[in-house]
Amino acid sequence: MTNGSKSRQESNVVHIRASIEGEPARILLELKRRGLARSNVDAISQSLITLWEKIIARELREAQLKTSQRLEEGE
Repeated sequence: MTNGSKSRQESNVVHIRASIEGEPARILLELKRRGLARSNVDAISQSLITLWEKIIARELREAQLKTSQRLEEGE
């Protein structure tokens, strides 16, 4: 299967047309001003990756706590 024949469901591309306002918009503009984000797409991509990493880290901590509690109960 070539890239051109992949269905949209199999694709890792998402098109978003949206406006943001308020604090999120202010943060985005500040990130771009500081040179930490090259574009809106770059900033949103970085944000999603950071959010994902935080969620995974939290889930890991929760799993470690549950494991620790089970070990303590077994002693």
